[in-house]
This record gives sequence, C-alpha cells and structure tokens, in this order.
Amino acid sequence: MYRRRFVAAAAAGAVSVSAGCLSGLIDDATTFEASPIRVSEDAADAAGYAYTGTEELVEEREFAGETVEVTNYITEYTRTLELPMDELGPEQEAGVFALVSTPQVTVAGEDFNPVDEMSRAELIEYVQGQYEDFEVGDNVGGRAVTKGDIDGLDVTISYDRWEGAATLQGSAEVDVYVDVAKAEHGDDHLVIIAVYPDDENVPLESEAERAETMTTGIQHGDDVEVDLKDGDESDE
Repeated sequence: MYRRRFVAAAAAGAVSVSAGCLSGLIDDATTFEASPIRVSEDAADAAGYAYTGTEELVEEREFAGETVEVTNYITEYTRTLELPMDELGPEQEAGVFALVSTPQVTVAGEDFNPVDEMSRAELIEYVQGQYEDFEVGDNVGGRAVTKGDIDGLDVTISYDRWEGAATLQGSAEVDVYVDVAKAEHGDDHLVIIAVYPDDENVPLESEAERAETMTTGIQHGDDVEVDLKDGDESDE
C-alpha cells in the first residue's frame, strides 16, 4: 500500500470530480501549474526518511470544446522500520511522508480549487475510498508546526491525526496513525500526509517527532529542484 499513489489519487480525483463546475466560465484554453514541493535533504536525513521521487501529475479536461490543464506535484518519502511480524521479515517500509502541491485555478475572475474546498475529513475519506487495503477510523487529535519553525514556508502547518489500518505485502494488517494537513502557499494549495505505525514496539512520540522534523524542512516554489519519476513507479 505504502508505495501507491494514495495522495495523488486524492488530489487528481478531486480535481476531476469537481472540474465540471468550471464549464460555464471557460473562454479559452487554460493551463495552471503548481510549483514543485519536497523536503530538504538535511531534514529528511535527520528524520530517517528516504526520498523516492516526485511525480508530475497532469490532468486535462474538455469543457464546451475548450481545455483546462492542471499540473500537480506529488512527492513521497518512506521510512524503514523494524516490525515484530515474522511474515514480513525484519524490516519494512512502514512510514510515509507525502506532499502535494496543486495550483489555484482562476478563470473569468473566479478562484477555484476543489482540494481547498474539501475538509480534512473529506480528504481522508476520499483517500480511503481509493484502496481496499487502507482504512481510516477516528480523529484522535492534532498538533501544529508553526511557520517560524519551517524554513521553506511562511505558513503554519496544522495536522489532524487519525487512527487507521494498512495492509503490508497484501497479507499483514498494521495499525497506523495518519496525519493530514492543508495549507496555502504562494498560488498553490498544499496537502501533507504522514503515515506511521501504531504499535507498542514503535514509540509514537518518536515517529510523530520525525514527521514534525520533515515538516520543518518543507520547500515549495518554482526554484525547488525535484527528481521526477514516471507515474508507474509509485504503484510498486
């Protein structure tokens, strides 16, 4: 589950479902592109996460003979952990930190972005609905990383935390926590999701702190360099 595009599905799917609202506003072919997003190498190294690459996801839709093209960026990091499950082996990629940047769409003076209009609960529900092996339960609180602690953003990142369950290698179910945040930066909307095990052998405070370290290193902007990968690579 963890190497799939569960965050990409939320961003792209939301745009696809809601784009019909624009049909009456479009006069000409229009292109909207987000700025790339990632975490600094220092923050990722400190948190123990490995960068698996960034996907450029382009959605193109036709309305009344005109085209709207939206380019999103989806970046993923994974963390290898030791889990006490004989069927999985000694170590598994059981932590994920993923980021999405999706552009604000402005057509005929109207601002539009379906991700911005979704609550965190709606976003996590949509993500859950894309995969049979990923379920999210109750909201169990939240926390914030203030903008003064984030080098590459001038916004505060406020997370909601959810209990959940994921299936690794198609067989072993693992309880997890899912942290979800949304923010606006520049002309883009950002979605940040952290997933890590809810297991007595994996200290919650330690993994939550690692997610916060990743958050402090978020970089977003036209000058941010990313390693683009093919969409198929994220389904491995």
